[in-house]
Amino acid sequence: MTILPQKDSLRRQYKIKYTIGRGTFGCVKLAQHRFTRTLVAIKTLENLPQHLWMITAEMTILQSLQHPNIIQLFQIIVTQKHTHIITEYAPGGNLRELVKNVGRLQEEKAQTLFGQLVSAIRYCHDRDIIHRDLKPQNILLDAEGKVKVADFGLATRCRAGTVLQGRCGTNIFNAPELVLREGYDGKKADVWSLGVVLFYITVGQHPFRGSTLKDTEGNIVQGSYEVPSHVSGQLENLIHQMLTVAPEKRPCIEDIGQHPWVMRCEDNTPDNTYPDPNILDILSDLGFDVNAIIKSLRKRKYDEMMGTYLIIKDQVGKGLELGCGTPGKPEDPDPTSTPPPVQRLKRRASEPIFGFLHSSPSQHHLPDIPRLLGQKLTRSASLPQCCPQREIATCTHTPLSRTAAARCVSSSIPQEKRPLPPGPDSDREAASSLQNIGCFKRLRKRLRACLSRWCCCFSGSSKTQPQPVFNNRVVPLKEAGGRAR
Repeated sequence: MTILPQKDSLRRQYKIKYTIGRGTFGCVKLAQHRFTRTLVAIKTLENLPQHLWMITAEMTILQSLQHPNIIQLFQIIVTQKHTHIITEYAPGGNLRELVKNVGRLQEEKAQTLFGQLVSAIRYCHDRDIIHRDLKPQNILLDAEGKVKVADFGLATRCRAGTVLQGRCGTNIFNAPELVLREGYDGKKADVWSLGVVLFYITVGQHPFRGSTLKDTEGNIVQGSYEVPSHVSGQLENLIHQMLTVAPEKRPCIEDIGQHPWVMRCEDNTPDNTYPDPNILDILSDLGFDVNAIIKSLRKRKYDEMMGTYLIIKDQVGKGLELGCGTPGKPEDPDPTSTPPPVQRLKRRASEPIFGFLHSSPSQHHLPDIPRLLGQKLTRSASLPQCCPQREIATCTHTPLSRTAAARCVSSSIPQEKRPLPPGPDSDREAASSLQNIGCFKRLRKRLRACLSRWCCCFSGSSKTQPQPVFNNRVVPLKEAGGRAR
């Protein structure tokens, strides 16, 4: 399996939230898959030499299990120091928490949960997989309250008739042969542990409890326990069979499933066919490389590609909506939000008396501006995008009186412009600045012509020659009655 750098693997794909469980060999944290936003459980184990066999066994066994009542493996991330096993998250807690919070379960409820538990263990035993650590803490509940068997850290695979050696698991759930440190049949030991779990959820306490561990182990070896009177006859019979001290007389898991008290549940084992074309279509629409996904599935890599595939398949199988996003991109803003309205320019008292085009800037408006000005203009960033809509008054060639000339000049000179504060239309104001340059140049020429004619009128009635108003001499027109120089 490929060893990845820490910073490029776990936290890039998952957002770690908080610790939800601790064990002898590691811890379990709640996390969120960044792409699908699905909550997952991440079991982190340190890569110590004495733990490698256990880590390898758990990974191998989880990869071979596909059952609705067994926690599903999504992905495995191996770094230099740690191994991260990503599985589905069961938000309903475990059986120990359930009994602690609500007390012993009613038999109807216990029948349903125990039937699912028997189905999961029978599935394992049919594949020669022994759990070896069955206890209420390792039996989880999903959002719908269904059983999910978890923590296969001590599980092993062995053929029928194999005698296992060595004690493992939790002391108070060990079978008598493990307490005595004898060779044992792994499947029969699992049946004993299931009997202790059944007693615990229906009675509310451990059957072999003692004041000390030594007393508890003594009760286990002797098979000493008491069944309360509220327990039904069929349930009591089942408990007695499962807690038989002699392993050869203890029933197997198939016999337990046939007991009249145990509720049968259908083994809706998920289809193991890879790949699912519907899931591939979803991933393809999300931008994934379908060929890379198929290759990962066929080689059962349990890498990022296969992990995303399995997470989406699990969500679709549960009828949940996907919350997929685009990897490496921020979330889209609120699609319901509307952009702010476009503010339009208003003429102030200090602006020129000729009007402005107060329409919003758009590409189809821009070509009309040169036509309005009668010439081709270029864009400048110094003047507002505006052009006159009313024609500027021009002087005629007839002589003007003093009053008429003054009125002509006052109506032609624009008032002083004040700079407008920057706003959403600032870009529009700077769109065609040279347009006004042409306007003001023509206006200046007309004003100069008017003033020159006004001065010529006075020069015709005066005996003394007036001083020139402008640096350049202006030759009055003959039609105006002036003398040519």
